[in-house]
Amino acid sequence: MDKHNLAKDEFVVGLVGNPNVGKTSIFNALTGMKQHTGNWSGKTVKVATGEIRANETPIKLIDLPGTYSLDALSEEELVTTKFIENKEYDCLVVVVDANNLERNLSLVLQTLNHTNKIVVCVNLIDIATKNKINVDLDELSLQLG
Repeated sequence: MDKHNLAKDEFVVGLVGNPNVGKTSIFNALTGMKQHTGNWSGKTVKVATGEIRANETPIKLIDLPGTYSLDALSEEELVTTKFIENKEYDCLVVVVDANNLERNLSLVLQTLNHTNKIVVCVNLIDIATKNKINVDLDELSLQLG
């Protein structure tokens, strides 16, 4: 059992993903907050935290900096990597862009090397469909286990 959650009074979820996959937009939609989004290096180095409730269970939602890798070469990667390695969460939601699935799956696989407590959220499917990109979600789920 995680040390932060001994009483199970709060469920901690981290949002992880490459830059510009929509993590902060998802965070804002769920929390009602208005965190700024940006698409340049160093824009979101700090961690945003919000709270939501599901069936009366408080959920702490943590919007982590976008990163392409967990190799911790930049400040953004270091913040996200440390969070994942500390394992003080109940679940990670790894947000991927349906338009760049191959590139985004690299981070999914790296994250799976640290924990199996992940949910993959395929985002921007509407834009992928307009670009004639079809993502077989059932097959993706099967392949990722």
